[in-house]
Amino acid sequence: MITVVGLVHVEAGRLLVVRSRNKKAFYLPGGKIEPGETPADAVRREVREELGIELERPEVLKRYVAPAYGEGEGAMVDMTCFTASLLGTPQPTSEIAELTYVTRDEYREHAETAPAIHEVLADLVASGQIRT
Repeated sequence: MITVVGLVHVEAGRLLVVRSRNKKAFYLPGGKIEPGETPADAVRREVREELGIELERPEVLKRYVAPAYGEGEGAMVDMTCFTASLLGTPQPTSEIAELTYVTRDEYREHAETAPAIHEVLADLVASGQIRT
């Protein structure tokens, strides 16, 4: 089981996703929790490293367990998703090749996608936060 955190940030009916250098799939900003870190500390650190911004008041949205993309047969990801206020405008840092905002259908159009992100998008569509 790979334990990670992710930021769920919606603007104008689209979800913020990022693509790391040397990877094909887009993910939520976030990553693995380091020893001694709380999940909230980890999402703050990861977003700072990936997008160059700070988060204010991160709150747990939902936890997702799904097949881990690109980690081999049977690997699973346990992802705690947070919402938060963004302090600044997200910009890709050296770790991130690209960032974009997607609807559920736009995400599905990408050749490489992560199963957990499909679940996040389905929930956001069901709650009326993003467009299909």
